[in-house]
Amino acid sequence: MKRKIVPRWLVVQRPSFLIVLSASALLLLSKSGYGSVADDLRFETSAFMKRVAYHHPDQIAADLAPSGAQGRVNMQWDGSHTGKWYIEEQRSGVDAICGGIAQQDSAAIERGLKILRWGFEQQQPDGSFNCPDAFHSTSFFVEAAAHACLVLGASSFAERYAEEINWMKPRVLQAALWMAEPAVELPGRKHNLPYTHRRYLVAAAFGEAGTLCGNKFLVDKSKDYIREGISLEDPSGFNPEKGGFDCSYHAVGLVFAERYYDLVADQETKEQLFHMLQKANAWLRSRVLPDGTIDATGNTRTGMGQELNRQGEPKKVSYSQVYRAFYRWSSISGDATFERLAEEVYAGQEIYKHRL
Repeated sequence: MKRKIVPRWLVVQRPSFLIVLSASALLLLSKSGYGSVADDLRFETSAFMKRVAYHHPDQIAADLAPSGAQGRVNMQWDGSHTGKWYIEEQRSGVDAICGGIAQQDSAAIERGLKILRWGFEQQQPDGSFNCPDAFHSTSFFVEAAAHACLVLGASSFAERYAEEINWMKPRVLQAALWMAEPAVELPGRKHNLPYTHRRYLVAAAFGEAGTLCGNKFLVDKSKDYIREGISLEDPSGFNPEKGGFDCSYHAVGLVFAERYYDLVADQETKEQLFHMLQKANAWLRSRVLPDGTIDATGNTRTGMGQELNRQGEPKKVSYSQVYRAFYRWSSISGDATFERLAEEVYAGQEIYKHRL
């Protein structure tokens, strides 16, 4: 007999689960009025994520300068302050923090905080970051920093790192409010037009910053981006990128949309997002081959040498985004087939690496 799938927005959270959260986390949840940090923490610390994404927390975001600059581009800029740098490169700090929380590794958490702190040390008085593609790059960093503060504040490490969270919060808010200034947002929004996944990225940045800082203006603004993203979904289920589909960026958008679903969305928005996510995950499932690899044929941006990343290398299909999207969708929807699919894609990632 087929098990009935019940979307999580129809299920009341069990009080027993909330008991494991710290007192500061409960205060945060009660103040925000949106979403559930508990759901996000449960995802990030799940057995699946501990095994596939965070199994070596000492290796996450480990390529950094003593100052905290992360990645080759920012490390080079940090040494000379000439050439290009991108604030988005510092977003990997949140991965180290989530991995550290999942594996109870304080060294990983502190490395992640160092990476984020370096980013905020480059912040201008108006909240901006003086780097190319500033609106888009800042949206990545704001989302990462807000997410880091939310999940760290809901973890068993909340009191230990309360000072660092409190130091970041006003800086997250200032950066998000800079993004929301009409003179900044309007050209940024225009530049983002060909990329549906960026609607969910910006929504997550505004929404998570607003939830973290108790700013209703930012949460309300985030809903505009969610509604716009939903309206762009193709009838077949893909979210368009540059006039076509791209399974990798499609997955990136789903990761941000699903995180928004957990952390920010109210009941009405959850219902709207649920239907988009249902179709979008089904479409992404159609791109998974029997061996767990992803079929990139027809992609507009990745997997076939179409575009280069910030380091000047061809963009690859992001398997980690695909299995994250599938695994969280299995939790949201209650459909266990997507949990199994996440496992298959994780296994397929090794096959993909050997083919490169």
